[in-house]
Amino acid sequence: MHNNPAELALREYVVKRKISNGTRTKGGTKAWDVFLSLLDTCQKNDVNFYAYLRDRISNSYEMPSLASIILERSQADPL
Repeated sequence: MHNNPAELALREYVVKRKISNGTRTKGGTKAWDVFLSLLDTCQKNDVNFYAYLRDRISNSYEMPSLASIILERSQADPL
């Protein structure tokens, strides 16, 4: 067993934080965390991040929610 996916996800966050010199407020940190979490979840579930954001911001809801995608995958691939 290894935790390479977790380390890789964290590494991406650390590199982005290093390049941008971090955030200035607690709200900025929370927004940063939310968007990076969405990005990572989209990548892991083969969902286009920008298309997903556009779908949610426009309130068109043509794409399924990430929660429903994760639930569907968990039921399709039992351990």
